[in-house]
Amino acid sequence: MSRNLFDAVQLNSGATFKNRLFMSPMTTQSAFYDGEVTQQIIDYYKFRSGDAAAVIVESCFVEDKGRGFPGAVGVDTDKKIAGLSELATAIKEEGSQAIMQIYHAGRMAWPELNGGAVPISASPVAALRPGAPVPREMTVEQIEEMIKLFGDATRRAIAAGFDGVEIHGANTFLLQQFFSPHSNRRHDQWGGSRENRARFCLEVMKEVQRVITEEKAENFVVGYRFSPEELEEPGIRFEDTMYLLNQLATLKPDYFHFSMGVYTRPSIVESDDPEPLITKYLALRSPDLAEIPIMGVGAILQREDAEAALQLGYDLLAVGKGFLVEPNWVQTIKDNKPVPEYAHIAKQKELLIPTPLWDFMDSMVMVKDPEEEKRKYERLKELQKMKLEYKPGTYTVAAKGHNSEIEMKVIFTKERIESIEIDSGGESEGLSDQVFERLPQQIIDGQTLNVDVISGASASSQGVIDGIAEAVELAGASSEVLLARPKPTIVWSKEVVEEEADVVVVGSGAAGISAALRADELGLKTIMLEKMSFVGGAISISGGNQVVMGSKLQAEAGVTDDSVELMVEDFLENGSGKNVPELLNLLAKNVGEATDWVHEYMGVKYDMEGGLHVLAEYRKNRELAYEDGGHGFAASARKALDSSNVTIYLQTKAEELSVDENGKIIGITAKEETGKTHKISTKAVILTTGGYGNNPNLLSKELKKILFYGTKSSTGDGLLMATAPGIDAATRLMDYGKIYPNGVEVSKGYAKSTIGGNIAVLKENALLVNIDGERVVNERASNKQVLEKLLEQNPQMLYILMDQEHFELFSEAVAEGGITNEDLERWISNNGMGTPKAFRADSLLDLAARAGMPGSSLEDTVARYNGFVENGVDEDFGRQPEFMKKPVGEGPYYLIEQKPRFATTMGGLVANDQLNVINKSGEPIQGLYAAGEVVGGVMGTDSPSGANNAWALTSGKLAAESIKKND
Repeated sequence: MSRNLFDAVQLNSGATFKNRLFMSPMTTQSAFYDGEVTQQIIDYYKFRSGDAAAVIVESCFVEDKGRGFPGAVGVDTDKKIAGLSELATAIKEEGSQAIMQIYHAGRMAWPELNGGAVPISASPVAALRPGAPVPREMTVEQIEEMIKLFGDATRRAIAAGFDGVEIHGANTFLLQQFFSPHSNRRHDQWGGSRENRARFCLEVMKEVQRVITEEKAENFVVGYRFSPEELEEPGIRFEDTMYLLNQLATLKPDYFHFSMGVYTRPSIVESDDPEPLITKYLALRSPDLAEIPIMGVGAILQREDAEAALQLGYDLLAVGKGFLVEPNWVQTIKDNKPVPEYAHIAKQKELLIPTPLWDFMDSMVMVKDPEEEKRKYERLKELQKMKLEYKPGTYTVAAKGHNSEIEMKVIFTKERIESIEIDSGGESEGLSDQVFERLPQQIIDGQTLNVDVISGASASSQGVIDGIAEAVELAGASSEVLLARPKPTIVWSKEVVEEEADVVVVGSGAAGISAALRADELGLKTIMLEKMSFVGGAISISGGNQVVMGSKLQAEAGVTDDSVELMVEDFLENGSGKNVPELLNLLAKNVGEATDWVHEYMGVKYDMEGGLHVLAEYRKNRELAYEDGGHGFAASARKALDSSNVTIYLQTKAEELSVDENGKIIGITAKEETGKTHKISTKAVILTTGGYGNNPNLLSKELKKILFYGTKSSTGDGLLMATAPGIDAATRLMDYGKIYPNGVEVSKGYAKSTIGGNIAVLKENALLVNIDGERVVNERASNKQVLEKLLEQNPQMLYILMDQEHFELFSEAVAEGGITNEDLERWISNNGMGTPKAFRADSLLDLAARAGMPGSSLEDTVARYNGFVENGVDEDFGRQPEFMKKPVGEGPYYLIEQKPRFATTMGGLVANDQLNVINKSGEPIQGLYAAGEVVGGVMGTDSPSGANNAWALTSGKLAAESIKKND
């Protein structure tokens, strides 16, 4: 019997599809940070609904830490039902059924997408992807809970008015991970045999169907999406898939959905077999499976493609690209009209395609090439089978670290790397210690270079790996082979340790150090938890400046007429008046005493020889640097901690706060990198976890556009714990970040700072010019004023213009920010191709031409400025004469891009003047305190120079004192 594209299809649930054509689930990456549906998503789906039988809404995560991509839609809480209901209604009102795809990413839920959370999976086996983290093996209890989460998601889909759910068992996400012998190495009822590996998928299906029955949701559709094969070894093969589908078919779902790039795809494992998988499927299906419609997908664009797919044996067809380029795709093919092959570059707005999806389309990777993927995996398998033989001996190499060259001696026998000796003298003490202890041992034990970098010391870690790779090559072997060898499977510890403390400090940056040391000084038993491998946080890699208003040091440096009132006024102006008065006054009244304590008790030395800094933000000079910058502060702080009674757990991530029946904090649970769990009973917790700049799910739309240059650990852990249900802490000013106007984009979305170089050269000459070669601002104005002008530009970028003499000065000064001479030379040699944009030329005219600036604009700008230098007055922007010491001199001349960058976030938890965290009802949460960047409001919309370190140290000290007072 011939089938028509527009035939109705009856389903097991009693529902009917009005035709065989569906809009395929495609990730728009456009939800709010917490997974809430946006209007943009609603408009996108509504525009494509109507003639299709159903629209399958992109994968919706069932658990908050289960995202597989940024901007994902969530169905993890009841509060999302309202937004999802709007989406379902918009689709259904146009005439299509609304089906929600539900999933958990498992080991593909990378930490940076999920607030830093370590991913989970069936077993602790990393995915074969560059840099993939090793997941934690799920306990039996976690598996049972996860099954319930799929049921909860189904209940919410029903409540929101969806017509069905599609269980996402494909694309290497969690369900597929349980079925795959590559990712599932368990030996209990959830792993081992094929029958046991299929159990999780079957139990999820049963739970979904149980909820549908319980909710009395008549005609509610259940589909299941699957990937037919895996390239991994061991991996899923097609006969495995048929076993799973035949088992699932006994539960009588409504349809199964292939996940493939091309509907005619043959095996990607058996390359000599050209038979399409759909014909194999038809031949191998059981009688139960034959009763269930099968959906095909991939490379279905024109009507003839769709009809050929039906003829090949599919019952239903999912279309992706067709609906993107032609929202009325069904009607278009019904009218026998051709569908455009591409979306016109100027029609994003007309097509209502969200920008992340548009960028994805523009990158031309809508469909992966299976042959290319296969070639990659074949090469990987080939490398993993290779044996290595070395020329015995000792090889001395040097590689780039965070601060300096790392010298290493690597000793080889004929068969193996025998030992690794590292001279780490030039690297940051404390920051990289574990790199030089752990990494060499891991490399020797596993005879592999495929090892994880140490959290917070990625530059030093990569330096070690690169250096040993060089030594391998010198020893006559291939480092590519060692890099391809798999990571060892980690056996997670199930040990649970129960402890008691008076205070638990979460985070070991400036605020955490201050809080822990003050609590210890006051006689409180103190435990510090730090998820990274070192103590020090962001301050340890900062330039190390601090406001010292009211301290003995400020008076010693010559300023005795500063005041709380003046400081508050300056901060209010800088923070656009949005500062929280009680917190700002708390800082201004206590920072002097805190500074003296940091100096005298902690032993931190300040650069008195360099003196107080002259800054446009302040009417009185009130900022000092630490001796040796942030590195010097951290070294002194570590010595103070070593001499204290504070217990410190490194690489131990706080995960959950415990409360009693009255809502008082009574404990905290933390987990070591090994899986060892600490359950700590405590009278109080101080959250000093820093900001959330590296967690896009917490950033405002505007802040996501700004380059991030802070620590990767800034994922908002404290915010997420405190705002969790049952704790319900309030937040404020979450839209703001401390933005600087002097970043270079070293990789997409990430920056390095040139501020050290800018300060050095702008003291004498150097100019900031726009893309037309014109000055737009007093280069020595405050950061805020320069930033305002930069953000007015289109695109949002300026250039710093330097002559040869000052470029050399600039090059030396930016090294502290991690920019080397080699980096600068590489950027310049790219001549504007890619980022950062940097140019060099012998004349200003040639320089302007290389940067695409009009005619002689740069020459005219420099000539006019040099005239101002000669006369001692900047007639255009009022640059101060003391910063116009020299005219722009001899070439060659340089232009280096200046883009906005941020690391520090201004928003955070609501706290009172006791640093007690406040809940959403406006009441203090007993036993919960916060200090440093995690507290929102003290700076308003922007923080002036040296203010964040001052606030961190002052608030950390005060939080400990509040706890002692309430003890």
